Amino acid sequence: MACSLADFPSLPEGTQIPMCLVEGKVQYSTPDFTNVHIYTTSVSTHPHILISNDVLHPAMSKEDSNRVFLPVSQTLWKKLQQSWYEKGFVSMLEIASNPRENQGFIVLEFVAKQTLSALKVASKFYSLIPGYKKKESGEVLAPMLSQNSVYCRSNIRCLAWHPHCIKLAVAASDDSIRIYSENSQLIPLLKCRGQHLISSMAWRPLCASELAVGCELGVVIWHIDPNSVITRPSAANTHVLSRPNHMYVTSLAWSPHGDLLVSGSASDNTMYVWAVGLDKAVPLKRVGGGGISFVSWSPDSLKLFAATTNLVFRVWETCQWEPDRWTLATGRVVSAVWSPCSSLVLFAVSLEPVIYCLSCGAASSVFQSEDRRAATPLIDLTPVELDSGERVGGEVSSLVWDKKGCYLAVTFKNCDIIAVFMTSFVQNLKVSPCCFIRGLVSESPAVIAFQENFTEGANLTIGWSSGRVQYFPIVFTELLSNEKSYEADMLAYDLPDVSTAYSPTASFVGFS
Repeated sequence: MACSLADFPSLPEGTQIPMCLVEGKVQYSTPDFTNVHIYTTSVSTHPHILISNDVLHPAMSKEDSNRVFLPVSQTLWKKLQQSWYEKGFVSMLEIASNPRENQGFIVLEFVAKQTLSALKVASKFYSLIPGYKKKESGEVLAPMLSQNSVYCRSNIRCLAWHPHCIKLAVAASDDSIRIYSENSQLIPLLKCRGQHLISSMAWRPLCASELAVGCELGVVIWHIDPNSVITRPSAANTHVLSRPNHMYVTSLAWSPHGDLLVSGSASDNTMYVWAVGLDKAVPLKRVGGGGISFVSWSPDSLKLFAATTNLVFRVWETCQWEPDRWTLATGRVVSAVWSPCSSLVLFAVSLEPVIYCLSCGAASSVFQSEDRRAATPLIDLTPVELDSGERVGGEVSSLVWDKKGCYLAVTFKNCDIIAVFMTSFVQNLKVSPCCFIRGLVSESPAVIAFQENFTEGANLTIGWSSGRVQYFPIVFTELLSNEKSYEADMLAYDLPDVSTAYSPTASFVGFS
């Protein structure tokens, strides 16, 4: 493999935390003085963000609301009716079969017990059928499939940078979303009915005010007027995209042109491509693989990566919408990132401490030849112990790659340290160790994202479990002078002229 965690420089002993990387040197600071501005002014206008417990208002569940009322005496039929309405058929049978609840109705108790036994036998029988998978609730799916490894105990659920300006959307554990902007005291708070279990967010490219949110309801499109002084937009500013069985949307992605939106649900093996402006959707369904857990559009808009909850993942060619199916030996794809030139995909698999590299062609055929139809192990993430006694590595939680293709950041499921790799394109992809990043005591990295329009290098944005958002700028003064050489390296991949050769909406016959 090209690189491993054993090649990294170790973190300093004690509680010092990394603040930034300037001219190739990591700058550290003590926990009581986390001021990055003394090292660089590149993020001096960025908003200060802290989602503390004081500002959170968790949604009250039905069980919580029931505790407000005093218990009352109810007839058995009333109890059964209420249980059916609130918790379903099985819960009603459990009450009917309980001698303490059924008020002496022996026949009803016998029938309920026999019915429950029959349902258990049927459930075991269905579990033996190949390809059958029990549908889980959103409370189970969201933490299991989220790229936030501390989803249930973190104040922050998701981050989303606007692609064209300094504007950051932060989803909190109380199902609210706050919009932070450069040099602005106004912080719009987005919350509506059904916006529960937020798993993903994405700003619409080439648009200043549309944010797509994947949640329990489906996809919620928020329209936020950047010139408005209203800090609590109403539900009238939302547009809900939903389809039967397409609930608990776990991942979504806008096309680079901003005209199409793809959404995937772990409880539905159909992936939907939405023309949001036309309020139309085309379903993309293939047999096998289970629900859709992760989607990612290539920068040139010609390919779409879609992972399932099973061994299968697909790379779709978006001109004719034909997929190339891949099957893993074990686990499932947990995260994937495209190279800036759209010729490579890096992805991580559950149960394996490895990042794989998949080579994709730039022409209409996704894979150019059979000998390239193999994913190559690229980075070894086997856990290692640092000099400070901390362990880093293991199963991957999320991957992010900056827009220029210079830095790759990795978070892990059972580790509080972020690994940052340096990447470069000469003839092949070259990966080398950069640095480790840790937070304050008792903090775990929840979500990470690179700011897309950062011109002075790369700005890794980290949402910690405490609710603190940290900017970790990677700054080189000679970077701007090297922009032309970077563009020349990208042109070496012979990319097609997307602006003239391809229009996603026009080629998508389903919307005509």
